[in-house]
Amino acid sequence: MRDAKGSHIEPPRDEIVLGILHYVTEHPTAKDTIDGIEMWWLPKRIAREIKETLQQRLNLLVTKGWLIERRSPQSQTIYSLNEDATAEINEFLTKGASTG
Repeated sequence: MRDAKGSHIEPPRDEIVLGILHYVTEHPTAKDTIDGIEMWWLPKRIAREIKETLQQRLNLLVTKGWLIERRSPQSQTIYSLNEDATAEINEFLTKGASTG
């Protein structure tokens, strides 16, 4: 898989990445800050004490072109699904389900 710039990036198949991708594919109009993602998009058991790792995974998914990052008027970053990447995300999720 390649990112928006053509570089090869393979996101890790950890609970954070899978949780985010499952959430946005099930709720394609969802948009939230890192705090909201931590609270609503991820299962409670993995949402504790992961802020730094969560930010790294969000940055990776934005670089990959699967999430869109926007600044709100309050200068918070809002993340949402890049709907153009839905097929690629579903392929990634399906590949993980069939091999794991």
